[in-house]
Amino acid sequence: MTTEIELKYLVLSDNVAEKITQIFNREKIQFTFQEKRLANCYFDTADLNLRKHDMGLRVRRCNEHIEQTIKTAGQVVGGLHSRPEYNVDIESNFPILTLFPNEIWQKDQSVSAIQNELVTLFSTDFIRCTWLITDARGHVIELAYDQGEIASGEQKEAIDEIELELVKGNKTALFSLASLLFDELALRPGLKSKAARGYALWRSELIEEKPQKIGFICQNRNHTIDAAFTSGLGVSLTSLQHSIEHYLAHETLVELAKIEASLAVIRHGFWLFSEYLSPQELLIRDELSHFVHLFSWVDNAIHLQELTNKTGNYRKKLDFSKQLIEQLKIEKRRFPSTDDIRQLLHSARFNQLQLNILQLFLSRSQAPVSAADEGGTTLIKFAQDRIQFSLSEISTQMKSSAHFSCEQYIAQSKLLNRSLLTGIWLAGLFDNDQRDKFRHPWLDLQQGISELQSLWIIQMQLEKLSEPSKRLVQWQNGKVEGLLLALDNTKAIATEMQPYWLESL
Repeated sequence: MTTEIELKYLVLSDNVAEKITQIFNREKIQFTFQEKRLANCYFDTADLNLRKHDMGLRVRRCNEHIEQTIKTAGQVVGGLHSRPEYNVDIESNFPILTLFPNEIWQKDQSVSAIQNELVTLFSTDFIRCTWLITDARGHVIELAYDQGEIASGEQKEAIDEIELELVKGNKTALFSLASLLFDELALRPGLKSKAARGYALWRSELIEEKPQKIGFICQNRNHTIDAAFTSGLGVSLTSLQHSIEHYLAHETLVELAKIEASLAVIRHGFWLFSEYLSPQELLIRDELSHFVHLFSWVDNAIHLQELTNKTGNYRKKLDFSKQLIEQLKIEKRRFPSTDDIRQLLHSARFNQLQLNILQLFLSRSQAPVSAADEGGTTLIKFAQDRIQFSLSEISTQMKSSAHFSCEQYIAQSKLLNRSLLTGIWLAGLFDNDQRDKFRHPWLDLQQGISELQSLWIIQMQLEKLSEPSKRLVQWQNGKVEGLLLALDNTKAIATEMQPYWLESL
């Protein structure tokens, strides 16, 4: 048995093999190069017995050599893949399961039954360029560049990816080599193996799974404060990378907003746990802020898209003024293009940020902090203090007046979002029903303020027109007044909600 430890990246660049060789020659890195064609066939039962047990079975042919491989349950965090695998040389193109060790099978699996029911699901056929590298410290890494396709029936999907596998030495060598590639190649972390993508093709499903809405991050009451942050870092990094995958598959503003939200969630974790982090670790927070700011235009772009879409909620009313529609479209064109965003998501700086978060997660996972290092403060007490402080900030502002103007509500949006982000990190440690009941009116406030921002954009653009439609101005004023009344009522309910986190323990 071997355990693969590898980084996987999907490639956007051209002439990849040539560029990699140029990098190694320029940096005077010693390597041996090999190119070969690999044909792989993947097997499972019709009811996916192996897949359900997180196992993958393939037969690989390279020239005259045939090898069967089974991979068992592993872990993927931030593009770093770690999975135990078993390899056996065979003479035919069909696997023989009894050649694998008996201990890999689970109690509810019958090897003979699985063998009899095996069918071909999909195949992968690609050219693999391999550089076997030995660095100055004796670490050995295999860098493989694969280019070809996955096929299942009539369904096909391109393969264009790089894998860096640790053969000998420390994982830090993988990270150093990846950083070197970022400057020359447009990459992004790959979360799905070729096998996972093949299964999706076989089932005629989209390869990209819709990312779930960001849930509550810390949910284990037995964690130390340090462990809670570390675990949350891994969860939120994976969520970010799923959001990136889904955006690149669909390229909509709504999906881009999920990337911005994921970045904001990770950054907020660095703020919440800042006293438990070193100055070096906190530098990552600054990089996160850089990218959060780069995506700060997305919310306005979504509002403008809604206003200019023919099916948008307000479009029929806005058609009273063709001049206003044209003005809104001009504003919309000032935002970055999808090509600009795609390049940003494959950029060296964005890749390095994700790699730094992954390194921090791994280093903290391998060096657990004892409760004594946290001054005796429990995770629950820590969460109670942070949630209370966050609520006090927003409640003080919201209680300052019974009635807020449009500008006042919009001015509170950042503080409100920050309070809700604290909840995303820590509210999962408390009673579900009480928590959800408490958060509901605050989430309603967030949604109402978002709608208010759309109406505010209309007002700003109306003021730029030489002769705005009186009918449209009256309609806009009426919508704002009605929404402000609803927000005032929601605000009054929210600020009187009973805290869910001050439970007796």
